[in-house]
Amino acid sequence: MITQKIFSKDATIVLDLQHQGAISIAQLKHVPINSLEFISVHKAFNQNKIKVQEVSVTGNVNELLVTNLSNEHIFIMDGDILRGAKQNRVVNTSIYISPNKTLFIPVSCVEQGRWRYESDSFSASDELLNRKIRADKSRDIYENRNSSTCKHQANQSKVWGNVMNYMMETETNSSTQSYSDINIMKDRDYSSMISDLRFNNEANGVAYFIAGKLKGIEIFNRTDVYQDYFHKILKTVAMDTEIKLKKQLMKAPFSLKRESVKVQISEAISAYNHRHKNLVDICNGVCLGKEHRLRTAKDMYYNLSYQEQTIHQSILIFEKDNSCRIRNERELVSDNRLSEFEESVDSNDSSVKSDSILRRIVNYFRASKSRK
Repeated sequence: MITQKIFSKDATIVLDLQHQGAISIAQLKHVPINSLEFISVHKAFNQNKIKVQEVSVTGNVNELLVTNLSNEHIFIMDGDILRGAKQNRVVNTSIYISPNKTLFIPVSCVEQGRWRYESDSFSASDELLNRKIRADKSRDIYENRNSSTCKHQANQSKVWGNVMNYMMETETNSSTQSYSDINIMKDRDYSSMISDLRFNNEANGVAYFIAGKLKGIEIFNRTDVYQDYFHKILKTVAMDTEIKLKKQLMKAPFSLKRESVKVQISEAISAYNHRHKNLVDICNGVCLGKEHRLRTAKDMYYNLSYQEQTIHQSILIFEKDNSCRIRNERELVSDNRLSEFEESVDSNDSSVKSDSILRRIVNYFRASKSRK
């Protein structure tokens, strides 16, 4: 595949433009479309065609065991949250799984305070990790481009810190510091914020805007797979929008012109192709296909392709307003005890070792809980 042709404005057509409050979405048709046969991980779970487990009885925080029980290809998206087993995890990168395949997949923990079984295996969720945390994970992977042993690993400490930040920003709490609890507590609010936005059955992608500014693009090969992710993507947009509204970083409602949409999408796509090809990180997918990543000062680009056809493509715009940042150390309560999860972790495992910031994060939530 020619790197410069992966992100193509000529292959991307704006089908519609919808607004609700400060949120705008432009649904896209990207070619080739419906050119490969596969199902989403949600459908695979519903049809008992996939099993996701801990890698062993003791488990590994940053790896899970996946078995495709079917004769179909299965797609898992970067940012998909899997619930259950010893703790909830998020998938680090998009994965295209071949039929009847068993493999290990790279994940990160998004539930720091639990390290005990609540079920034998994992189940799908209706959640997708927030854009900022996904962008940070993808940036970590890009920076691992010269590594042969931890290519698809993300900075676990940073993930935990980001989860805590979003809990503070959304004014939610969780006894196990679970990202899923934010969505559970805010489900009604976020659903209301996107209730007027409708899926276009001719689309296989979406560009989303907050207060008229492009924040991300998600494109899929298949329209039905895009439909499976449509509301999950929009709920993450609602989360970002709520935070910005609380901080009075913008006003709502906001009207966005179609011409501005086309220009912003075109500029984002063109920025990828203006970079020298040597800056693009190209590697094998976790199972099938090839991954292309590029980090710029403003954006994180990602493309997973198979047989020279895009499976999943995303552009994630980095935060500029610092709306999510770890609070000042003085606001975090000191405590010498470790969380149940930290106590269970092998102290020699550098990938999950707790640093002083993480201890303060745990203690912040403990103190918050005790004050109630």
